[in-house]
Amino acid sequence: IIPTFEKVHGPGYQALIMVDHSQGHAAYPPDALRVSEMNLNPGGSQCRLRDGWFMRDGIKIIQPMIFAHDHSTNPNQPKGIKAVLEEHGLWIPRLRLECKKPKCEVGATSCCARQLLGQQPDFREQKSLVQEVIEAAGHLCIFLPKFHCELNFIEFFWGAVKKYLRDNCDYTFDTLKENLPKALAS
Repeated sequence: IIPTFEKVHGPGYQALIMVDHSQGHAAYPPDALRVSEMNLNPGGSQCRLRDGWFMRDGIKIIQPMIFAHDHSTNPNQPKGIKAVLEEHGLWIPRLRLECKKPKCEVGATSCCARQLLGQQPDFREQKSLVQEVIEAAGHLCIFLPKFHCELNFIEFFWGAVKKYLRDNCDYTFDTLKENLPKALAS
């Protein structure tokens, strides 16, 4: 979509791309800041995440999610949630990785390590891969509300096509084939 838009409109134009909430559109980059991809402790089979950040005394601190290559115990290994929270100054002793309940309670912020880290601004600001690609190209991206297909522009288009076909119908297949291109162009 982006290369075609840029070829047709040239430089100086910005696209606004509306995206529905299909499962594929909600995919994240492999290095996305997602607590669901992290272990409590360092290393193991967890993803190598991009750098995060946190604020300390009004200064933005860049936080690598991988230990340095010269780290004494975990060289070049992904940090776990505990290490990240310790660096933030937010680790609470005896904090569980996840709540015992199937889900954290609504409004809970520090019930478990995943919830506590997931509430931090760098993790909350993580965008989907689709949004990152669109915005990196200098365009705008908005997601349509979940579960509200009536607000989806394509539904209006198909509704208009069906209305045109109903209004110009004699109930024969030949007329339908003749009217379909007109309906799509209307």
